[in-house]
Amino acid sequence: MQDEQSVLNALREELDQIWFIDTHEHLISEEQWLSMQDGLCDFSYLFMQYSLTDTVSAGCSHDDWLKIRNPETPLDEKWQLFEPYWEKTKYTAYCRSMRIAIQDLFELPDLNKDTYRELSARLAAARRPGWYREVLKDRARIEKAVLNTENGSPDPEYFAPVVHLDDFVMAGRLEDLVHCEKQSGVAIHSLDDLVEAMETAFSIGVASGAVGTKCAIAYARTLQFDNPTTAEAEKSFSQIFGHNFNAADSTESFSRDVKPLQDYMMHRLIRMTIDAGLPMQIHTGLQDGNGNYLEHSNPLHLNNIFVFYRNGRFDLFHAGYPFTRELGIMAKMFPGVYADLCWMHVISPSACRRTLDEWLDTVPTGKIFAFGGDYQYVEGAYAHAVLARDNIAKVLASKVSEGDFTIDEARAVAKMIMYDNAKEFFDL
Repeated sequence: MQDEQSVLNALREELDQIWFIDTHEHLISEEQWLSMQDGLCDFSYLFMQYSLTDTVSAGCSHDDWLKIRNPETPLDEKWQLFEPYWEKTKYTAYCRSMRIAIQDLFELPDLNKDTYRELSARLAAARRPGWYREVLKDRARIEKAVLNTENGSPDPEYFAPVVHLDDFVMAGRLEDLVHCEKQSGVAIHSLDDLVEAMETAFSIGVASGAVGTKCAIAYARTLQFDNPTTAEAEKSFSQIFGHNFNAADSTESFSRDVKPLQDYMMHRLIRMTIDAGLPMQIHTGLQDGNGNYLEHSNPLHLNNIFVFYRNGRFDLFHAGYPFTRELGIMAKMFPGVYADLCWMHVISPSACRRTLDEWLDTVPTGKIFAFGGDYQYVEGAYAHAVLARDNIAKVLASKVSEGDFTIDEARAVAKMIMYDNAKEFFDL
C-alpha cells in the first residue's frame, strides 16, 4: 500500500498537465465581457451567479442586491451592503471558489475591507482582449467547452454549442407560441406547426455546429414524462391555443392541461436528437437559485425514457445531486446514460469526492465526465477547474493507497474522465 500523500502530490502534478473537455458552460462571449459597463465590473461581478444564491440565503434582500449590482452605486456603498453577507457566506463552496479566483487570477490574499477596491481595479484592468485565452486555455487548461448559448455560433476555438429547445417543449401560453414563431420563422396554428417550428430551430442549431441538445425543464416541472397519444397532445394544444392563461388560472388546471403537450414535444425532441446522431444533455438534481421543487429533478423520473429510447445517448447533469446514487445506478443500468459531475465540484467538493469515489466502483469509467464549469464568467470556470483537479487527484490517490488502482491505472482513469470520454461522446 503506497503512502497516500506522496501519491497525491505526484497525481496533482500530472493532472495539471491534462487538458479538460468541459461538458457544460454558460459563458458570455469575450466581446460581451469587453463591452460591459464599467460599473458592473467591480468586485460584485464575481458574485452575480452561484454565490448570489448563498448571499440571498443568508438574508440579502432583492433591493440590496440590485443596489450592489447597480453601476451607479458608489463602490464603497456596494461594499458596505455586501460585507455583512460575505462574512456569513464566504466559507461555502460557491464562495470559496471565488476566493480561489481572487487569489490565483488577481493575486490578492482574499476579499475584505482592505482589498475590495484593489480587486475591483484589477478586474477592470483584466478587461482586455486575450483574457479568455489566458484564463481558459493557459490557466484552466480547458481545450474546449460545450456551451449552452442563445447567441448563435460561438468561437469554435473555445466552444462547441448545444441546441436549447425548452421553449418549444414548454410552450403553454399563446405568448409562448408567438416566441416560438419568432425563433423558428414558422407560423404556429396547430400541433404539427409547433413540431415543424421545433424541427426548424433544431436544424438551424445543427447547421451552426451544435454537438447535442440541452434540456433544463426540471427548473419548471417534473422530469416524469408520460407517453401521450397524438390526439391527446392535439387536445392539449387546442385548449392552450384557444385560451391565454393568466394569473387567475389555477396551477393545478394549468399543469393538467399543458402536460400532455409538453410530454409529447419532449418525446419528439428526443427522437429528433437521436435521428441526428447527437446526444441530449439533461439537467437533474439541484436547481440554481433560491426556492424550487427539488423532487422534480430526480433522475429516477427518467427511467421510462431510458427504457424506451435504448438507442439514445443521455448526459445527466450535476451528478443529480443530492440524488447522486440514483444517477450513478441509471448510468450503470443503461448503456446510453452517462454520469456528469458538471457544477458539482463547486456545490460541495466533499460530496463530489464521495460521489466520484462511488461511481468509480459502480459505473464503467468510460461513462463518467469529470468536469463542467457551468459558469457565466471565465473566472468562475477557472476556479471550478482548480477544485475539480484537486478533487480528482484526491479520489484517485485514495484508490491507489487502498490498493484499488495502480498509479498507472489512476493516470489512465484521470485522462479518461477529464478528457477522452467527453471528446468521444461529443465527437470534438
